[in-house]
Amino acid sequence: MRKKPTNVGKAGDTELDQQYIRRINLALEMLCHGKWNVQILCALRPGPIRLGQLARLIPDASKKVLTQSLRKLEAEGIVVRKDFSDVVLHVEYAFENNAKDSVCALMDHLAAWKELQPDKKTR
Repeated sequence: MRKKPTNVGKAGDTELDQQYIRRINLALEMLCHGKWNVQILCALRPGPIRLGQLARLIPDASKKVLTQSLRKLEAEGIVVRKDFSDVVLHVEYAFENNAKDSVCALMDHLAAWKELQPDKKTR
């Protein structure tokens, strides 16, 4: 069972739970730091995908940039790279087993939250 933060900034509180805030900042930075990370994570949601398929789904990103983003996500433990190059070069990317449910739930919550927010017109 996950431990609930003891103090996350409720009205009347005098100090914030800095570790809680740090974990949120790290999670948001991990997901949103790269320009293409959210698109990559959405593309991985149905299951493993090859780089060529990913490039077709995100045509504005070069394969080089997609590869760099995938490597960063892999280093963070969100994505796993599977090499099936027995005869032909075949590499697939997928969510790390323990990351898929929580990352997809986070993306769902963010999308639902934004849907509830009124659209602000920029000047």
